[in-house]
Amino acid sequence: MNRHSCRRRLSLKASGVIFALCIAFSSCTSQYGLNVPGQSRIIIKNLSIEYYNVAEAYAENKNYAKAAEYYKLAMRDKALYLQAYYKMGRSYALAKDWDKAYDVYADLLQRDKDNTDLKLSLIYIKAMKGDVDEALRDYQALFERFPNNQTVLENYISLLVETGKGELAEKQLAVLKTTFPDSKLISTLAPKIAELVDNMDTASFKEQEPEENASSDKKPL
Repeated sequence: MNRHSCRRRLSLKASGVIFALCIAFSSCTSQYGLNVPGQSRIIIKNLSIEYYNVAEAYAENKNYAKAAEYYKLAMRDKALYLQAYYKMGRSYALAKDWDKAYDVYADLLQRDKDNTDLKLSLIYIKAMKGDVDEALRDYQALFERFPNNQTVLENYISLLVETGKGELAEKQLAVLKTTFPDSKLISTLAPKIAELVDNMDTASFKEQEPEENASSDKKPL
């Protein structure tokens, strides 16, 4: 099944679910001219579950922007609220909608202030938003607080590499080799850092070379 057919099928499923539940709700309220106690809550719960399932299908097909829309609709049910809220934020991030992703993760972290995974995600999103220097400071502070957390250091070094900070990345790589010698990222990061440092040395040499040549051309007085 191609992507277009899959999207069409998902849209039809979502529309069908909404229509069917609306008909069910209408029949329950109009048959006797009154609402059945708890019926509205049941309808919202069932509808939210279906929204959540549609969102999962969109996410599975990597249509993260659409998935976020349906996760948001699924949040109407209290039992699904936090789960759908988290997945909505994750979908925003995967869709590279960094501003919306940041708002969700910042709020989630307020609810769970000691969650290191949320802190790591928020720092990464901050970097993707363009706040690189602040993100690097946050990574450094987080590693100083959790020196035994391998993921924090790996993420910190990865961002240093991505932003071209070769010398600092080299220093942190030495820490990674000493503290976490089994890290699988060492073999990936090492050549990239070496290339960055070499390029920096070459650039520095080229900047100094004209001055040296100019001084050698001068005749002694």
